[in-house]
Order: sequence, then structure tokens, then C-alpha cells
Amino acid sequence: MDDSHQPDDEVTWSSLSRWEKFLTVFGMTGLVLGIITAVLAALLLGLLAVAAVSLHLVEADGIGTLFWGVALLLPCSALAALFTYPLLFGIRLTSFASRTKEATEAALSVATTFLAVLFTEYFTPGLRVQHPWLPALLGALLFALVNLVVREMGNRTSKGARGRLSRSRF
Repeated sequence: MDDSHQPDDEVTWSSLSRWEKFLTVFGMTGLVLGIITAVLAALLLGLLAVAAVSLHLVEADGIGTLFWGVALLLPCSALAALFTYPLLFGIRLTSFASRTKEATEAALSVATTFLAVLFTEYFTPGLRVQHPWLPALLGALLFALVNLVVREMGNRTSKGARGRLSRSRF
């Protein structure tokens, strides 16, 4: 056990100099802006993938329409969540088996994404969609596929880390 960490060694905000506070705020701002940029880039990439696959169903006035779609996707997701989250909380309060709850939560996640894409198609200016449910279904399935891939990569990473820890010597 390492007793070298004393409570007096903790750094507080008031103990930082102005320069250190500036660097901390600058770094955190950069981190937040980087995360927002990565999320928006992923949303734009997903929107472009759905639009490319649904080429004959989706008609846009220009490239600006895609940026409008990305900007409206998050508020439309919040609107869709207003409809599905009461069901999600109801499922969590039931006494179903954990596997049943997980499957139902996954289905509600896909339904939320489906509704969010439908709302985005409807509210995006300059976007015309012939059969709106087809691109919405494609977007929901793409989102579910990405979630599965990310979860599997996380499982592999955690299994690998556990394996390395069990083989290492302290």
C-alpha cells in the first residue's frame, strides 16, 4: 500500500496560479470542442451514408441541407426521446429478467433513433423524402450496428486488459 499520497498534496483551484488556471480552462475548452466536433462529424458521416444509400429516395436542395440535418438531429433526438423514455423507465421498473430488459432497451433505442431520423427528415429545410420510413429505418439500423461494433471493441479491450493484468507480475 502506498501512503505517499497525503491530503495536503491535493491541488485545488485556488492554489493554482493565473497561468495554470488559464492553461486548464484552455485545455478543457479544447477538449470539449474536440468532442463536439467528433460527434458532429460522426453524425454528418452517418447522415451522408444514409443519404448515399437512399439516393433515389432523398432529394436535397444543396449541401447546406445536410448541415441543417446534422444541426437538427440532436433536437429531434430529444423530441423522440420524449416519446420513448417513459417506456424505457417503465421497463426498468418491472421485474423482467435482465436479458429481457436489455433486449427491450435495445429495441427502444432503435425506435428512438428511427423517430429521431423521421423528425429530422420532416423538419430539415430543403429536404424532400419520398418514403421517409426507409431512410429512417436504415439510419436506425446503421446506429444499432455502430453500437454493436463499439460494444464488441470495448469487450475485446477489457478482456485483453484483464488478461494482461492477470499475467503481469507486481
